[in-house]
Amino acid sequence: MTISLERPARRRYEPQLPVFGPTIVTNEPEPGEEERHAVLTLRIAVDRDMLAALLDISCYDYPDPDSWSVEFIRESVELRLSLDGAYEAWRDSRRFSELLDDPSVRDRIQAEYRAVDRAYPKTA
Repeated sequence: MTISLERPARRRYEPQLPVFGPTIVTNEPEPGEEERHAVLTLRIAVDRDMLAALLDISCYDYPDPDSWSVEFIRESVELRLSLDGAYEAWRDSRRFSELLDDPSVRDRIQAEYRAVDRAYPKTA
């Protein structure tokens, strides 16, 4: 039996979707800290629910999502994604839209979806 350690070729995901970011570099060194070795730029395909869940987790204590700037929204989403990773973002988003059925948070969730739509228009 032969075991191959080669990874199968991965197909490149080149969707006909708009590409955003990065708008920030996370984990920049503080004064006196050792310099970083590299800056990685990742391309992660996300859906609208993932964006809304990332935004909600990142900004749950900030009032009035309708007043947030596009820059603030994108930075918040990117920061949260860099901290949590794509899998956790996907997991958190799986039932996020169901929060629209909860009258106690419906207005907030709708406002967060509007914020996502402003910052990440599908036809950019």
